[in-house]
Amino acid sequence: MQKNIFNGWLLVDKPAGITSADVVRVLKKKMNPTKIGHAGTLDPDATGLIPLALGEATKAIPYLLKSKKKYEATLLYGMKTDTDDASGNILKASCYTPRKNEILEALKYYSEVNFQVPPKVSAVKVEGKRAYKRFKANENFQISARSIEVYELSLLSYDERGEAIVHFECSKGGYVRSIARDLGDFLGCFGYVKKLVRTEYGPFNLREAVHLPDLLDFSEENLYSNLKVIEAGIPALKSFECHADDLKHLENGRPIKCPITINISEGEEIVAKHEGRVVGILFKDGLFLKVRRKLNT
Repeated sequence: MQKNIFNGWLLVDKPAGITSADVVRVLKKKMNPTKIGHAGTLDPDATGLIPLALGEATKAIPYLLKSKKKYEATLLYGMKTDTDDASGNILKASCYTPRKNEILEALKYYSEVNFQVPPKVSAVKVEGKRAYKRFKANENFQISARSIEVYELSLLSYDERGEAIVHFECSKGGYVRSIARDLGDFLGCFGYVKKLVRTEYGPFNLREAVHLPDLLDFSEENLYSNLKVIEAGIPALKSFECHADDLKHLENGRPIKCPITINISEGEEIVAKHEGRVVGILFKDGLFLKVRRKLNT
């Protein structure tokens, strides 16, 4: 069966109850693209934004993975679970309900940390094996703390019964479930994630995303019209329009002379375009621009 050519980003609003891999699987069957992949896994219980890369956009996934992510999470205090969310088994319970000022103090403290221990049901590898697989196999293991950046951690609302809604903005590798767990331990009352929504991922916003059930009803024309261009996922990189002669060099993987009009530093990457389409991601090496990734769009 001939593959369909889609090149760009499709923003999906994932419902609860399915994995990120499930989203890829159903849309792969629906669209039959040449290539498809996603940036940033969401847990089955989580909802919200998943950017899907189609065709040549898959080559830009590593750039999007470096972007900031924003979440809105409902945290429930009074219990600790083995998954740090509502799907897990209860390990400990507490009758203590923290006060709002205590929540604010804990949020301030954890907004300044630069390391975090991922949940045991995360996809990080422990001695070559995914943590969640070790968890499902009832293995006894520990996960080392990992460096992260917390850009914002703020309280949106608080219910005196122990339910807090927080805004969390972090770098790659940041886990809301770990924040819930650590905040609960810090306050001495335990805690876990009751509800989680990813609202932003780099340049993409949940408001632009389409609900998965709606996408499955789309015609091929509607699918094309909802694609974001490849360069939308890599806004941090400058771009330039290359000439036809340069295009021939790039298509063969050969370097081109760096135009004097381009102001980039040594080693810096730049997007090459020709007649409005992205043809490659290049980097400066002396007087030349060399091919980092060639895109056949």
